[in-house]
Amino acid sequence: MYRYPRTVRSPSNLQQPKMRFIDTAIPLFVGLSALAEAQDVDFGKVYSVKPQLKSASNTGSSTSSVNTASTASSIVSVLSSRHAATMVPSGSSSSSQKSSSSAKASSSSKSSSSAKSSSASKSSAASSRQSLSSAQSSSSKLSSKSSSKSSSKSSSSVKAPTTLSTQKATSSTRQSSSSTSSKTSSSSAAATNLCPAVNNKDITDSKGKVYTIKCSSDTNVGSFTSKSATNSYTDCMTICDTTSGCVAFSYVGGDNGSGSGTCWMKNSAGSAIAAGKNYVAGFLKSATVNKGKASVSSSKKSSSSSKMATSSKKASSSSAKVSTSVKKVTSTSSKRSTSTSTKSSSTKVKRATATTCSNPNSILYNYAPSPNTPTQFLVDSTLAALSAAQWYPPAGYSTSFTGQFGGLFAPNYLGYQQLSSYNTSACAAYCNARSDCNAFNIYFERTPVFIPDDSCPSPNAAATITCALYGSSVDASTATNIGQYRKDFMVVIQGSNGYNLNPAPASVSSFQGPNALDAVAYSSGIYLAQQYFSTYDVTQCSAACTAYTAKSKSTAQSNKASTYSPCNYFNVFNLTLNGQSQMMGCYLFSTSDAQNYDTYRTAKGSDGTVYNLTNSYGYALYPQDKGLTSVTWSAAPTGTGASCASLGKAGDALIDYNTVNYTLGCGYDVQYSNDIGNQTTPDFYSCFAICDSGAYPGCSGFAYLGNTCYFKNLTGSSRTPQLDNYNVDMAWLPASYAGFGASTVAATVTFTTTTIAWTGASTTTVTSINGLQGTIIVETPGKVTAATTTTYVTTAIESGTASTIATQTIAPTGTGKTGTVQVIYPTPATTCGNKGALAGLYSNTFSNLQGTTSYPAFKPESFKTKTPYAIQTASYMGEYNYLKDTPTVYGKALTYAQASVLTLNHVFYLFAGHGTGYYSINLPRADDITLVWIGQNALSGYTRANANMLQTYVQGTPTPVTLAFFLSANTYTPIRVIFGNGAEVGNFQMNMYAPDGTQILGSNAGTNTGMMNPDIVQFPCDTTLGGKFAAFGKET
Repeated sequence: MYRYPRTVRSPSNLQQPKMRFIDTAIPLFVGLSALAEAQDVDFGKVYSVKPQLKSASNTGSSTSSVNTASTASSIVSVLSSRHAATMVPSGSSSSSQKSSSSAKASSSSKSSSSAKSSSASKSSAASSRQSLSSAQSSSSKLSSKSSSKSSSKSSSSVKAPTTLSTQKATSSTRQSSSSTSSKTSSSSAAATNLCPAVNNKDITDSKGKVYTIKCSSDTNVGSFTSKSATNSYTDCMTICDTTSGCVAFSYVGGDNGSGSGTCWMKNSAGSAIAAGKNYVAGFLKSATVNKGKASVSSSKKSSSSSKMATSSKKASSSSAKVSTSVKKVTSTSSKRSTSTSTKSSSTKVKRATATTCSNPNSILYNYAPSPNTPTQFLVDSTLAALSAAQWYPPAGYSTSFTGQFGGLFAPNYLGYQQLSSYNTSACAAYCNARSDCNAFNIYFERTPVFIPDDSCPSPNAAATITCALYGSSVDASTATNIGQYRKDFMVVIQGSNGYNLNPAPASVSSFQGPNALDAVAYSSGIYLAQQYFSTYDVTQCSAACTAYTAKSKSTAQSNKASTYSPCNYFNVFNLTLNGQSQMMGCYLFSTSDAQNYDTYRTAKGSDGTVYNLTNSYGYALYPQDKGLTSVTWSAAPTGTGASCASLGKAGDALIDYNTVNYTLGCGYDVQYSNDIGNQTTPDFYSCFAICDSGAYPGCSGFAYLGNTCYFKNLTGSSRTPQLDNYNVDMAWLPASYAGFGASTVAATVTFTTTTIAWTGASTTTVTSINGLQGTIIVETPGKVTAATTTTYVTTAIESGTASTIATQTIAPTGTGKTGTVQVIYPTPATTCGNKGALAGLYSNTFSNLQGTTSYPAFKPESFKTKTPYAIQTASYMGEYNYLKDTPTVYGKALTYAQASVLTLNHVFYLFAGHGTGYYSINLPRADDITLVWIGQNALSGYTRANANMLQTYVQGTPTPVTLAFFLSANTYTPIRVIFGNGAEVGNFQMNMYAPDGTQILGSNAGTNTGMMNPDIVQFPCDTTLGGKFAAFGKET
């Protein structure tokens, strides 16, 4: 056994680079004599070791070294013999046919019916992934040379090469036992609404909602909250029913969906992907009128696909949207299927003779060896070379075996994916995305271009690439699934490699990591030093990194320098020789950019000895040391201290360690918009550095959920953060985004003017706004053509009881008549005496000062402490008085003296009952001034300076002012409107429109009349949705 060196150099004696790269090997800056002395071996023997080839032998893995042609011949012979034992030519005796027919009906011939079912689905390839027939594991099993000597001489037995590891009897028994246990468990779950009985079936829950159930399945998109299930997965259905936006769920709990567990609610259904038997996925299908106990109905089976990618090791289920460098990877069904064949001649099947192929298979790689035969597939040098090139494991894995001719027959199978290239990193990404995955097997499979059936028994072949996932480590001894027949088509496998997930090294205080690297990092521009240790202990390397920084800073301070070279990143790895670890290497770097240079897989010593570099992991100092002698570095918050709640509360300012100013939005989110990318992180605070770094151009904020940062470009957005109940926190740059005041950011409304005829005697104009599109209709006297075809008019009904917007159509009574489309909108509760808007009437203390443009003398904040002489409930919004008029305003009769200096202070809430979108306020004219506040300032803190809208009197043609602001459906927004008349004639008009163009408020020009729909209330009845305005005269 090799021992690592006994002595380690101190940080002050760290070596600097003195060698150039040799070929593609990284320079090894340590003497071979030191290695030999530390290992107690003869120096000469070490020196004489030949440079190693790039093969898996140096990573402790096993490879195939048998005669390929002989192996191919043996595999084809075995599979052909088995197939022949189950087939009879057309025209066989009636007794044989009867036997065959009997076998079809027999429960012991499930393989035949299974094959039929498999051929009808593109996911049938799963049958060759994980299971062998009983013949494969018994009478026709491949055996090693030693075992074949004692085997009985049957017509179907073949002596297999020693590297085609056979499934040991004990292992086969264990697998069979496991299968039996599984069947027992399934049948013991007598309830018809538990798995596997309900797989691919529809279940109607107690609320009448229908869900399609997928057993042993998960869905990898749309998670937005989680809740506990008490009894079984069926609890998730009722939870989904009562959770807004839920269209699917994933249950993680007891086997077959029984017992307590966790329900992950999904706002996007996605597709089912294979998972363990303690997973159940449900997809909302439709509502039914039947209620009561859950009921089960049949549902057509469907193959589902899911695109899944990640850049993180162990992605969370609520995470969403991660990227990978893989060009194209398609998910297919991962159900395990076991085909069985019997020894009785009664199970023989008549050979099909038709040759019409019409059901194409899903093939991504689509390479076909020439000639296109099973034997040629097994000996094809192109496929073999692609497999052999992947001797080095992907990041975080070790190579277990390469070059086998069989897939794995191993426990803890988790499903498979079809790949578009032989890319071990892509396969590892799928494994990394599952917390229960610990190994994978990647191989080429000879696959039929069309799905074989009676009309297409032996179609042409192409190579597909399979990535099979496992929950436990794998080795070559279980790579015994050499293939099978599908009808008359032979499936064989070659280039089978296996990789096991490495145990991750320990985390280190003040450093982010470990992050698995594809190889060892090296870049001369940022490289600092290297060191070697006798044991794989990352704390030794972190200590060397810290010591390097301390010495560098001390030297700079002594020399009166303002900067120094800090150690901000280190890379640890194993230096291996002939599969044995020699030392732990430790490379130090000045920046975390080192992780982008992890391209070195070998190191060459001065004597020419080539070492493999394995188990490579990187650690980044957090935060990075800027190398300024005037600044004292301090660690960033981690763990619970890095949560949003630990850093402050919603609305608080925070300056991150890059001195960038943010506003916290703990418990808030800007949903379904502005996302520009996402990345997994250990905590909320880590998102700041990524947003600062420019990794996501345009980042001006982020939301954090389930260890994932969702970066957003919120610049100029008028969407306000909404209170979120699903553990989402956010933060934003106040310089780019107004946050809680975002709805008051003016959005441009574009107007279009059209002219139409109408029956009136004079020309008039009608203005309407739909979202950000406005229309000015100029109506001129003229002839209006009578309708000759059926037309429909849309009308609005404010229901008061609906929770969502609905429509109903009323057909016309005859040709040329008008039908009606009624849109039914939800309205706010008005059971607490809150209808309409409140208006305080004051005498304008700034009267006769309106002559200056924009009326600068008018200070609305001065009315905060003044008591109005009247308080009225407004059912519209507007005021008009001409010379000597004595108008009645909101039911209050005024003298001309009062009207000529009238100030109105309106307060109300707008309920967004017409859905999510842009609501708008239009001020046609003011005589003399109108100001509007929307949001928090309307409740408290309003001043002329922070008003969202300001309109003043203009001599001649008035200039309308319009503001659009974005609201989420069914929310309440506080609004304040103040109008002031400086003297004599007064004129105040105001209109408000919903996103669909419905008018919410309206003023009739020249009169003290107008309209107001039920969405205007003085305050919400539920005070948690919005507080009451302070009493007039006591405002702040």
